[in-house]
Amino acid sequence: MSLPNLPVDEFLAQLQAVLIAAAPYLLALGVLGAAVWVWWTTRRAALVREALADRVQVEVIPTATFDPSEGEVARWVRQLGRVHYAAAGVPARGSAVRLRYTAVDGKMRCYIEGPAAAAAILAMPGFAEVEVRTHHGQSEIRPVRFTSPGGAP
Repeated sequence: MSLPNLPVDEFLAQLQAVLIAAAPYLLALGVLGAAVWVWWTTRRAALVREALADRVQVEVIPTATFDPSEGEVARWVRQLGRVHYAAAGVPARGSAVRLRYTAVDGKMRCYIEGPAAAAAILAMPGFAEVEVRTHHGQSEIRPVRFTSPGGAP
């Protein structure tokens, strides 16, 4: 029996028989796929929580004559782009770098925060006229929380 010579009614009957026979296997495959998806999502969320709980912070202090060239800025951006690769196994959400600027007594301060696995890259000076100070006490790092449009966190 070749497909072109098969009448449509007979073809639909055979297709229905195959689907009925395969239904339990397709259902089991669907349940297994859903279970794997739930496990994978839960695992990724745990990795992100772990990475966000274990972050390091460095302070970047420029000199008074600090004036970087375009090439220096591009090199520093590429350096910060390597943080994600240094934190191997951590999802992108947990390996993000955060630049934080504050003003204390009229002096602007710049902090770079990132995953602890990439502490060496964060502590590397990106510019010639910049001092990098590593903060060992990480108690001042606070997670960023965004409120929903309704106002609830």
